[in-house]
Amino acid sequence: MNVGSIKRKKRKYLCVAFLLCIQSVVSGCGNKTPEQSAAPAYYEYEAVTEIKDGQPDIYVVLKVLTSQYWQDIVAGIRDAGTEAGCNVYVGAAAGESDWESQKFLLEEAEQAGADAVILAPGNSSALSETVSSLHSQGVPVILVDTILNDTDSFDTCYMTDNLQAGELAAEEMIRLLRENGISEDASVSIAIQITSASSQTVIDRLAGFNQYWSANAPKKWIVLDEVKKNDGDSSIAQQNCMDFLESYPDVKGVFGCNNSSTVGFVNGLTQTGRQDVILVGFDYADETARLVESEDWQASVVVQSQYYMGYDGLMEAVEILNGHAPEYKFVDTGTRVINHENYLTYEQSITGDGK
Repeated sequence: MNVGSIKRKKRKYLCVAFLLCIQSVVSGCGNKTPEQSAAPAYYEYEAVTEIKDGQPDIYVVLKVLTSQYWQDIVAGIRDAGTEAGCNVYVGAAAGESDWESQKFLLEEAEQAGADAVILAPGNSSALSETVSSLHSQGVPVILVDTILNDTDSFDTCYMTDNLQAGELAAEEMIRLLRENGISEDASVSIAIQITSASSQTVIDRLAGFNQYWSANAPKKWIVLDEVKKNDGDSSIAQQNCMDFLESYPDVKGVFGCNNSSTVGFVNGLTQTGRQDVILVGFDYADETARLVESEDWQASVVVQSQYYMGYDGLMEAVEILNGHAPEYKFVDTGTRVINHENYLTYEQSITGDGK
């Protein structure tokens, strides 16, 4: 893939009303205050490039490190850092909504004299003040994967157009339901789970999915009001899947809003043998790929360009350090739907380089 060929466009915004709606639907989605929270575990900074004197020090703070998706981002950052001659240090929270650990890591980066910071914020509001303080000191801040609501606190953001990605997921779900002979007069429920209600990425995907569904799905096909949260833990996501299937007999489709949610749905469906339930999710984890490839299941995923989020994000940091202002505030790194019809072509395109 030619990095320079990535299509760039401004991202769409969501209304505050939808954010408030989602936060009211998801149970237990409030963030604990520092006084309420025990000191959380997190991944301390580790160098991912060869450290040399005289090279720029770039600190990376991610949501987690435990999934293939985030390892792909690290791979892109590492490759770009090696190519550009940077000292790159990567740290992360242990849970995707643990913004407090990210705040601590950002403060550590500031104290260490970071020349630039790359951040995937676990909370699109709570980290704004910390990032703004860092940015006001002249430290370039590049976001990957997720936006901050305070757009003045960072230089640029490399991410998926998540509103559009949610729309793609809903379109694919409707297509698969129809292809599987589900009548428009049948009572159909779609179950959704997310990693965090405080991530603008998740909010946008839900908005896109629901907007497309409302405009295009038959009236008797509904999206459940209950949205379950898993905080990036696929074992919790699996239990969420089991709970949905037990509580809602009409569930004919499940939508995983991110990698861990999708893997949890995969594991729950395979454990229960529910081949009648259609899966649409995000990212091409090994577990998910097995369902997409199978003749016995109906599964599709929206895949992102996470490697290039990391690669281009670091290269942009170097450009800023060299005195070049970013051309765009938001960079859409692109998405595509992978299903049983095209998975072989997709796998051939990523074999050998992980990109």
